[in-house]
Amino acid sequence: MYSSGIIMKERIEELRNLISEYDREYYINHRSVVSDFEYDHLYKELQKLETEFPEFYNANSPTQRVATDKITEFRNVPHDFPMLSLPNTYTLEEVDAFVDRCQKTFPDQQIKFFVELKFDGISLSLRYKNKRLNMSLTRGDGVSGDDITLNVLQIKDIPKILNNIEEDLPDEIEIRGEVIMFKHSFAEINKRQIALGQKTYANPRNLASGTLKLLDSNEVSQRPLNFFAYSLLMNGKKLFSLAKNAKIIEDLGLPVNSNHYLCSSIEEIYDIIASWEEKRDELPFFIDGLVIKVDSVSQQEEMGFVSRFPRWAIAYKYSAEQAETKLLDITYQVGRTGIVSPVAELEPVELSQTIVKRATLHNEEFIRDNDFRVGDSVFVEKGGEIIPKLVGVNFEKRSPESPEFVFTKLCPCEIKSELVKYEDEAGWYCVHPLCPSQIRKKLEHFASRNAMNIDNLGERSIDEFVTRGLLSDLSSIFELKQHRNAIAQIEGWGAKSIDNLLEGIEKSKEKPFTNVLFGLGIRYVGETVAKQLVREIGNIDKLMSLTLEELVELPQIGEKIAKSIINYFSLESNLELITKLKSFGLKFEFEQFEENQSKVLFGKTFLFTGELQSFARPAATKEVESLGGKVISSISKKLSYLIVGANPGSKLKKAQEWGLSILYEEEFIKLLEESRSGNEMDTNEDVIQNENKANEDFEPKSLFD
Repeated sequence: MYSSGIIMKERIEELRNLISEYDREYYINHRSVVSDFEYDHLYKELQKLETEFPEFYNANSPTQRVATDKITEFRNVPHDFPMLSLPNTYTLEEVDAFVDRCQKTFPDQQIKFFVELKFDGISLSLRYKNKRLNMSLTRGDGVSGDDITLNVLQIKDIPKILNNIEEDLPDEIEIRGEVIMFKHSFAEINKRQIALGQKTYANPRNLASGTLKLLDSNEVSQRPLNFFAYSLLMNGKKLFSLAKNAKIIEDLGLPVNSNHYLCSSIEEIYDIIASWEEKRDELPFFIDGLVIKVDSVSQQEEMGFVSRFPRWAIAYKYSAEQAETKLLDITYQVGRTGIVSPVAELEPVELSQTIVKRATLHNEEFIRDNDFRVGDSVFVEKGGEIIPKLVGVNFEKRSPESPEFVFTKLCPCEIKSELVKYEDEAGWYCVHPLCPSQIRKKLEHFASRNAMNIDNLGERSIDEFVTRGLLSDLSSIFELKQHRNAIAQIEGWGAKSIDNLLEGIEKSKEKPFTNVLFGLGIRYVGETVAKQLVREIGNIDKLMSLTLEELVELPQIGEKIAKSIINYFSLESNLELITKLKSFGLKFEFEQFEENQSKVLFGKTFLFTGELQSFARPAATKEVESLGGKVISSISKKLSYLIVGANPGSKLKKAQEWGLSILYEEEFIKLLEESRSGNEMDTNEDVIQNENKANEDFEPKSLFD
């Protein structure tokens, strides 16, 4: 086609420039200026020419990476499918119990288990549209993640365009996997850091995670990241098994680690666990265990989820790594609830790819039971937990004169107030309302990513501001603009960084009520509880007015949480704080609450079992939620409706035993249709409890998307 090297080189450069321009429009300006077909054609032409004429190789070619401008922040985008984490176990007994539960769920069916390596990396979601990479998201909080597409385009393992395969796939699919850094790449980067006289990185996972969140994708391209795919998700298409899906993913052109296995018995799983425990260090990358999943997707659907975990999968983690070092001192830190926690100050020791200098000691009782003393030679462990912990003492090395450790009775803060211990609790608490250590921790929590997500207001900034009297409580954050001149006197705070801080504070006012409630730091009110309260109550005034009995009646709110909420709002200082935060414009009302209240299905709960013909589960869930209802993950006597499809499981039997309302697919569709027009469905006994329909022969369709 091309008659000379000059013409070929010119064509390659022309294609590179053209595709780079299309990429900039698509990934930065979010505009598609050329059809996917045309882009695909040009891209493959460039790939072909670069393969045929390697002398014209250029690392900046769009087939190698995408040269882009810097971005100032990452967009937060909802996941189409929640990115759930897996329950962890460190014992074979729990693996055995998991397999046994699965087999008891399907006593008359064969169950196979898909076992794969558990990479020590960062979870990533890749969305492809018409075979072209459209978006890449981090796990985030599992509900939404950051759009890091520009950075992911620098990972050479991840194709921008998928291969054509025989399998009939929908236009939009999602691939999930893990971003890792190989051991040799990590070692080379640290060698360069040493040569430059700069600080080395702690471990490959942290470096990979930090790299993905860099704002300059050109810098990302200089750090070698790798990717292994392990999951395929798509709308309107039934998935059969994980083993088959792995083959499809590989055929599409994505890297799939070959070390995965299909097992039919617990003995086979044990063999794989034992085998990899011996040879995992031989891998060119780090793993911290194995993932065991039910292979059949239809069986996964039937098993469903509990809380934030799937019932059909478990992560087996290998025993934690241990090291011996010296306990130099025991210090204290104060949490946002006032609890005073002891911390072991250690002689630095390398453990699980990091240098460990500190470890948790939990509480006074833990120290006493293990007889830890300053000067001891101790064993420190770092496994599944991020924070290392002490697990024992080498008593043979203890000095005979070593004194027993005595826990402090005073808060380590400047006030030195007396600590108190609550009934049935092991910890000691500082209850002084002006404790600077508590104030710092409360401010850190409020400004954290999962709460108000205030940029440039981290631990160091907060510590400095509290010390200088610029911050005293949560509301004082929103008064920092009055202290601009004082902040400017602090080393490292220029006009631009102050602008960014104040802009981040102002932007945080847009955060929904859920984030604000979580950010208040009410004891036992984590993210999940905060979301539940916001959905059920709607606004802060209603929440403050509820009695203990009324709170306990709410879903997922037990007596311990209810008492904590009552105690929080019983303090005048907290009521004053809420009033101040309201005056600064923070959101204390669920914006959709009133709208949902007016909807027909408001207050109704739904649960699915079996396979529907007309809906995939996410679509059915959206229909219910759009009408004010709520879909839950497990059956209870408070359930409003059990929606039954083909091949229903044990939930149907339980619902029948409890006399719950049961709707089959036709009745469910009718309920939705009549609810849209504002009418309630007649749900009398002969309509909703027609048990004979349970065995009707439906053509099944996946409840998973």
